[in-house]
Amino acid sequence: MTTTIDQHAAHGRRRRRRRALIVLAAVAAAAPLAGLLAPRGLRLGPESTGDAALARVVREAAWPSAGHHALAVALIDKGVVRTAGVGTTDAPGGRPVDDRTPFEFGSVTKTMTAMIFADMVKKGELTPRTTVGEIFPGRSFRDPSVANTSLEELAGHRSGIPSVPASVTSAAVLGSLVGGNPYGGWSARDVVDDAAASVATGRGEIAYSNLGFALLGQALAAKAGDTYDGLLRRRLLEPLGMRDTVLVSDPHSLPRGHATGHLTSGHDALPWASDGYAPTGAGGWSTSADLARFVAAVLDGTAPGTDATRPRWHLAEHDSVGYGWRTTNGVTWHDGHTAGFSSYVGLDRTSGRGVVVLGDTSAAVDYIGLRLLGKDRPSERDLLTGELPVLASTLLCLVAAARTLEIAARRPGRRLLPVPDRLKIVSMAWRAIVLLAASWTFGTWNILWPPLWPAVAALVAAGVAVAGPRWVRLPVARGPRPRLRWATTMASVLLWAAVAAVVVIAWAAR
Repeated sequence: MTTTIDQHAAHGRRRRRRRALIVLAAVAAAAPLAGLLAPRGLRLGPESTGDAALARVVREAAWPSAGHHALAVALIDKGVVRTAGVGTTDAPGGRPVDDRTPFEFGSVTKTMTAMIFADMVKKGELTPRTTVGEIFPGRSFRDPSVANTSLEELAGHRSGIPSVPASVTSAAVLGSLVGGNPYGGWSARDVVDDAAASVATGRGEIAYSNLGFALLGQALAAKAGDTYDGLLRRRLLEPLGMRDTVLVSDPHSLPRGHATGHLTSGHDALPWASDGYAPTGAGGWSTSADLARFVAAVLDGTAPGTDATRPRWHLAEHDSVGYGWRTTNGVTWHDGHTAGFSSYVGLDRTSGRGVVVLGDTSAAVDYIGLRLLGKDRPSERDLLTGELPVLASTLLCLVAAARTLEIAARRPGRRLLPVPDRLKIVSMAWRAIVLLAASWTFGTWNILWPPLWPAVAALVAAGVAVAGPRWVRLPVARGPRPRLRWATTMASVLLWAAVAAVVVIAWAAR
């Protein structure tokens, strides 16, 4: 009898050792692969160029958790321009960024579109009340109020035209969340078609509209008998000597030495190349030196259409809107955001200072510009508060994924934690894989420690490894109602299949 007990104990020990070896082998195999696939947190590199003192101020101003990778800045103070670069481009053999490194500058283009409008008004080529219907007399509009919208209403975001047209699909919007270009392939004609098919709501109220500004730019180009690209170069870029500022409609023809865009999660982003939506901020590339020329000319009043900066409509206390530009607490400004870049231009006429900040991630750079202008700015706590929903979701995804190990490792004799059946193992493993993919895609890896992801992936692999040797001994469906177990399992599998489809569609649409 004693011999039999000893044999059983020895057999149990061998089984546990074998199980431990299987788990270790699974973790050892999964960890390197997970490490290769792991998200990367972005941080500013140690490289600096230009004005060393300005570079130090930029480093001190940039929040570590914001997810910055490289920044190019220019500070204009009573006509004197200082520039600095921090970090490197992400191209092969990336070099330190400087005042000649091209960045996408996004919606800062709106200020240029607005200034062309103000300049054309000043020269009597049109009036603020010129309507869309007058520019495109042969077009039929679904909503007559769109045809009757004045160019001034478009320039002040008061047209009521939606920001995103119906032709931009949900898949394209999902694709933009993972660094895609929702405006790729749109022509000037497409923009007019989008506007003609739109319905204006809330006309006269200030509501930011990308479509409205794209329509404004294409209307100005049509009035001038030119393309928007040609109009911008002829009316603004060439008079100001901005030779490094270009509009890109082909994503394969980016300016030489350009920075690479990133999401704050660390994923690379595609450039927003577009003909039709160029006036609103798609496809614009510039350098901090070139945009410093622009801001300096606006600051001293020599830029064409500077009257666009004048506040015209009250938005809130100490906050007003002009043509394209916004004035808040004495700072006239605009920012820009594409899938992988952020920008900010601002000027304070009282102090005679202006600023340009360009970043190669989706992390906002406005607060850095305000710091350089000597103004109050939000705190890093505000950033973290804004990220809390996504941060919490990411952590919940990781915890739920890791729970696969706990489920698989349950042993008999625990009433509160029943041993799983095969259906439970399948549904939990599938859920874990989907949650890993979702957290990798949408996670706040600018805040979270990136090695968390491969660690959880290794735990999932361990859970599957624990369940493997027990698979043949587990029932298919535990409990008195197997049909109900099948139904709940299929519902769970379908639910997580829908989440997986969202992730797949997002990456396929970018």
